[in-house]
Amino acid sequence: AAADSVPHPDQPPKTPETPAEPGRDVLGGLDPDQRTAASHLTGPLLIVAGPGTGKTRTLTHRIAHLMREHRVDPAECLAITFTRRAAEEMRARLAALLPDHAARVTVTTFHGLGALLLREQHERAGLSANFRIVEEVEEVEAAKETRDARETDEGEAVGELAAAEDGRADPDTIDFQDLLELPVQLLTKEPDLAAHYRDRWRWISVDEYQDVDETQYALLRLLSTEDGNLTAIGDPDQAIYAFRGADVGFFLRFQADFPAATSVQLTRNYRSSRPIVRGAVQAIAPASLIPGRMLTAHSAETQRIGIFEAADPAAEAAFITRTIDRLLGGTSFHSLDSGRADGHGHHPTGIDFSDIAVLYRTDAQADPIMDALTRAGVPYQKRSHDRLLARPGVREIAGELRQHGTGPLADRLQSAVSALVETRLGQEIEFRSAADLLTPLAAECGDDLAAFLGRLALGAEVDAYDPRADCVALLTVHAAKGLEFPVVFLAGCEHGMMPFWLPGADDHDQAEERRLFFVGMTRAKERLFLSYACRRSRFGTERETGASIFLRAIDPSLLERLDADGAHRGKPRDRQLRLL
Repeated sequence: AAADSVPHPDQPPKTPETPAEPGRDVLGGLDPDQRTAASHLTGPLLIVAGPGTGKTRTLTHRIAHLMREHRVDPAECLAITFTRRAAEEMRARLAALLPDHAARVTVTTFHGLGALLLREQHERAGLSANFRIVEEVEEVEAAKETRDARETDEGEAVGELAAAEDGRADPDTIDFQDLLELPVQLLTKEPDLAAHYRDRWRWISVDEYQDVDETQYALLRLLSTEDGNLTAIGDPDQAIYAFRGADVGFFLRFQADFPAATSVQLTRNYRSSRPIVRGAVQAIAPASLIPGRMLTAHSAETQRIGIFEAADPAAEAAFITRTIDRLLGGTSFHSLDSGRADGHGHHPTGIDFSDIAVLYRTDAQADPIMDALTRAGVPYQKRSHDRLLARPGVREIAGELRQHGTGPLADRLQSAVSALVETRLGQEIEFRSAADLLTPLAAECGDDLAAFLGRLALGAEVDAYDPRADCVALLTVHAAKGLEFPVVFLAGCEHGMMPFWLPGADDHDQAEERRLFFVGMTRAKERLFLSYACRRSRFGTERETGASIFLRAIDPSLLERLDADGAHRGKPRDRQLRLL
């Protein structure tokens, strides 16, 4: 390849990946820190990857480098992520880099890994070959049914209730948590089996290591030795899932667990503008878990971070809507009537609706924002993290599918819905809506019913967020983790919301709340707007709020006070001088 075809090391990583040409260095497009991490050969490796530093790129190029330059067998590589979406992205990147070998790499989620181990070792685990994974909704309903049965047959129901509440009323079923707990128990009890898997997967990579919980950590320790080839990548300053059981302490003790570990920091941010990066680093500094936290923006200098003080949530929502209208050069019904926009999605500023996200701490904050956007005629989509099996009608359809022969799932899905509509009068809308939610998953699985049901059981989510749709995205900050947008509004930057606390509660983890604020700020690429309300009703009572203490850490020179229309709010004398 020509020398000028290789990006300069300090240039932003380019995606999507391009296949590694014969004779070309697969690490050629990485910056110096990324290259150091990706070229590490043997022994434990901890990669501290700040937001926007090319975490997934570094990890996939490392795996590709091991296979191509060091002849590591792809079947000996295991890559573990936390979400199906992240696993699919990693598979796609690996396939782009090394099309002929990537399919043999095991790329999966933690729960997917647990399912794989139990399928292979079902006899040792005391399970049948066709064991079924019971979703939490089913467990609750099974427990309720056995409680109801207790009134008619006390003796028999007591035993069934105990089994149902333990998640194993049927010896051929396990629950979601069992997917991890049972493999840990099995590998702990049978050291030879653990050694077998350590020999099978000699190269293990774990994404988002700051989010592992106690059971996931135990499984990883069983699959890796102190001097093994375990690569962990993540950022303790983005640890925001303690409510799910995640413990950032496991990240912080990596060096103690693996004394021979090498540590590398990725500090070049290729995502956000310089004011955003500087402001975010200042905001996290009081609670940073990385001594001397460094993050340098490699994007251009742009406008300062906008900040707006609203009287109440309705005024905050109005500010967000007007600012969107201003950014897009006029998108509201009024703007269309006045000729500021042509109504065909062609925005004079070059920004589309899909480039904009509105983030908030709690789902309840979305209501006034949705109302304001609706009134202005601004299209939006609200992302949900609900599991599909928790949605009305989904479980019934999944059960009915087994009765409709073979063939493409999309056809069987429609047949199942038609059958249910005929027998369950008054529930047609419920089943039709459920079918709409299941259609994308059915299309992915083709005619593989087992894969479809397995994906449902493993927690497939309702993903109402479509990055291809030309709509403003509305998400909680937790749901926005891993995403990025040219323009981000972070709403509710006020006392009681961020940091979040419940009225009357004295204990709240302000450090994790500050990390959540850091995550929210670093979702923005070009423009970031922070807003807060002076009053907000919570739990039926209106309370005085005011600006979040997190805002105090940001240098005022990085902030730009805005008016209700999203324009710069100068001092009164400045406005008089402009008039003169």
